[in-house]
Amino acid sequence: MEYTSDNLEKVVTLFYRSEAQQQQAEAHQWLTEAQNSPQAWSFVWELLSPQKSSEVQFFAATTLHTKLMKHWNEVPEDHYELLKKRILEAIISYAMGPKIVLNRLCITLSAYIIHTIPTHWPNAFEELVSSFQPHHLPNVEPERVVWILLEILTVIPEEFQSTVLSLSQRNRVRSVLQDTSKDILRVVQMCLMPVPAAGFDMSSLTTYLNATRCATTWIQLDGLNIDECTSVIDLLIDLTCFVYWNKSDPEGLSGEEMELSEATVEALTAIMQHPRTNRYENHVRKYAAEILYKFEKILDAERNLPELNKDVIANLYGLIVTIADSHSQIFINNLKSQNEQERRISFDLFNSILKCTNLPGFYPIDESSSTLTFGFWYTLQDDIISLGTAECAQLILMAKPYYRNLVCILLRKSMFPALDDNRWSLDDKELFRCYRQDIADTFMYCYVVLNLEMLDILNAKLNEALQKDNANQPIQWNEVETVLHAFEAVAESIEYENLYIPKLMVIIKSIPFSELPVRVMATALETVGSYSEWFVDHPDMLQNVFPLVLSSLANPEVSTSATMALKDICDNCQKYLIPFAEHILITSQAALQCGLLKLGECRRLMYSIGKVLSIMPVTSTMGYLNMILAPSFEDLQKLAHADPSPSTTTSLVTRLKILGALFSSLHIESQENVEQPLLLVMQNTMPLYRTIGEKYCRNPEVMEELSVVFKYCVITLKDDCKPLINDILELVVKVYKEYPQANVLIVAKTILILFGRVVEFMVITWHLLHEIINATLQMCTQYSINNQLSEKSDVLEGFFSMLAALTKKIPQMIHYNGIDTSALFQCAILCLTLPELQTLKAVSSFLVHFVSQSRETSQANVVQTNGESLVLRILMNLGSTAPRASVDAFSDILLALNKKYCDNLSRWLNTLLAQEGFPSPRITTAQKEAFIKSILREKANKRKLADSVLEFTLICRGILKPEPNMP
Repeated sequence: MEYTSDNLEKVVTLFYRSEAQQQQAEAHQWLTEAQNSPQAWSFVWELLSPQKSSEVQFFAATTLHTKLMKHWNEVPEDHYELLKKRILEAIISYAMGPKIVLNRLCITLSAYIIHTIPTHWPNAFEELVSSFQPHHLPNVEPERVVWILLEILTVIPEEFQSTVLSLSQRNRVRSVLQDTSKDILRVVQMCLMPVPAAGFDMSSLTTYLNATRCATTWIQLDGLNIDECTSVIDLLIDLTCFVYWNKSDPEGLSGEEMELSEATVEALTAIMQHPRTNRYENHVRKYAAEILYKFEKILDAERNLPELNKDVIANLYGLIVTIADSHSQIFINNLKSQNEQERRISFDLFNSILKCTNLPGFYPIDESSSTLTFGFWYTLQDDIISLGTAECAQLILMAKPYYRNLVCILLRKSMFPALDDNRWSLDDKELFRCYRQDIADTFMYCYVVLNLEMLDILNAKLNEALQKDNANQPIQWNEVETVLHAFEAVAESIEYENLYIPKLMVIIKSIPFSELPVRVMATALETVGSYSEWFVDHPDMLQNVFPLVLSSLANPEVSTSATMALKDICDNCQKYLIPFAEHILITSQAALQCGLLKLGECRRLMYSIGKVLSIMPVTSTMGYLNMILAPSFEDLQKLAHADPSPSTTTSLVTRLKILGALFSSLHIESQENVEQPLLLVMQNTMPLYRTIGEKYCRNPEVMEELSVVFKYCVITLKDDCKPLINDILELVVKVYKEYPQANVLIVAKTILILFGRVVEFMVITWHLLHEIINATLQMCTQYSINNQLSEKSDVLEGFFSMLAALTKKIPQMIHYNGIDTSALFQCAILCLTLPELQTLKAVSSFLVHFVSQSRETSQANVVQTNGESLVLRILMNLGSTAPRASVDAFSDILLALNKKYCDNLSRWLNTLLAQEGFPSPRITTAQKEAFIKSILREKANKRKLADSVLEFTLICRGILKPEPNMP
């Protein structure tokens, strides 16, 4: 359909008003093609006619912006002035609306300015400010004229960030914007100026809002200094306070007032956290104090209200915390100052942030701001710790009171609400869970500062909570739980502590869990698990916690926490488990047989069982294995011979997952004349795995878990698994030939890397590799005929990942065993057409290693014969088809070719790029020549070569237009 005004109007109307999704999708595709067509420069002006509907006008304005953003290179230089004139006329024409069209036209003019300064429109900003004055546009409301000017100015920095420019042009435009920013801020200042003797005008909130947003975007540009913003800062602070104290409703800010308040604070935030602001310490102190003391009055007023205004609290505290976080070093230095006022600013700032952390109520139900402070408490301790020893010690003493208070505050804030609190939705509960994790992290920062003092606080709080029982007061379960949560949080930081943690383990043993909600037991178990490394140095303490852990395994309410604790202890304290081994195995078996555990819990239990069995005498190990595994293998036997069905498959996958967990941990230290129990199990059950593999070879879920079983078997047993290698490889080959898949390639890769050099397995490992390569080449041929190769991208990723590892570690396996390396190389070239990034990276890795070793492994002929095809495919990908993120992968190949085959690469590049219009009609001969030189010049600097390749790609795709005076 032709891109005429009438056709476009019909399709736009159809797009906006049709309820049929298919029609909308087709309309959207056609309109996108229309926007990208050269005809768009013509029809856009017809569609901007005042007689058209607002939808059509908006489409036209959007199209004009799109053309300027993506197709600026289509505009001849002698048309620049006409284009500017027409955009300005359109803005004036739409000055009174529709606002959505006017906004898009303002953005369009901003895009035009970015492309034309400083060369073609050097005085753009002066002309803008001069033109958009109310007395120059008498037919437009004065407030609307100011709105237009501010809208254009506001989006200029945003357009600069999103517009693709050459590096030199970007630097020139940035320089102009930085030079202009001071003038723009003066315009903002004029718009924010209060009426003399009357103060700010509440009827001008819209102008204040637009001016503030404009200030924010320009402040965020590099190069602006805080001393250039002082007048604007003063106005923004005063405006924020004025709006609050003069709000229309005593109970809270209206929507417009809140929007302005948020905008002013955002502008102040942009200034205070600007990278250059740190250089102006006096300014930072001055404005931190002014913001703190003026905003604290508002915050005090809010805290005295019956219900907190979450938005106001979050807005103001957000700025205060940002100032403290961004300039923590300044406020830390204040603590050492001889100037009482400077010290007072820091003390008051830290206390204000403590107040924010200590906001009343529960997060996120009653308040939503305490979470803002956690980052600051990390920054403060981190900056102090990074100082010299003596200085650090002095400052830690000054910081300790804040962190002691913080620990007590966080214990309250992390406390669970009462069980009957019905205000909590599922989303609220999830937010609170994340909040508690943030608190746990903050507890670690507290421990860095307080060390044993923190443990002393926690120990006292735990005793205090539990001793209520002795005073005939009911134990407050959430007080106990929150202290256990804190102990768990700092476990990672504690190593050889011998006073408080032993007390904790004794206390845990005595907690009356049966009288408390199950949440307390869950946290106690998590706490025990978190100290699994500590138990290594205190194995005598295990007797205090094993009764709790083992008795909880079969309790569905806490089995997750119990199995995790047991796994961690078995992992870290394996050599100390002998006294508990029998109890662990019997209890674990009972828990497995109860049928109440989830899959993850069963897997953790099996892993723990493997760890325990690994330290027992082999005779005992086999007895327990037979007892524990017999039910699983009976089930597997039935499932393997049953007719496949969804339920059978699910059960099969579950059993294999559990076995995989056991096999990953069951390994007895090698002893003479002692066979590994895992080896005996595998030998006895190999026929079962063969049945499963042959029957379910096309089921990815089953094959994934069967592959995991084999992988863990090989990794765990290492040399001891030699008797199994033939059987495993035979099954791998059979399955892969039947149905190539990534899962079994993981097993193949593991075995090839471990045993590829072992003489007794060379024949079978070579046979495995040969069969996998042949099957993969055949698969590629089959799927490439119908352009369906992408359907097998996961297989190809695994295949080339395996080959890359082999080429790097055991190159002789590929190069010296009669494998058709030329066909393999050609297959890799074919796979470079795939869009999947991870597959491209795997293929690239193989090609890089192959090329890099080719001269030493007598494969130079393969590269020289197929190299031109490889370079052709890379150039075609760069010119059009490949995802831009794959540029690095192609750069690596070019770098490898340049190192080993520089002359060949030069000839291939010159031959291929000599073709007119290849790989894109957008790139000139001079640009191609420059590209070739930049590639051939780099034999070591990977980053520079990648930059050249990326620039070539962007030019080919019309995204980047080089400077007129550049090739």
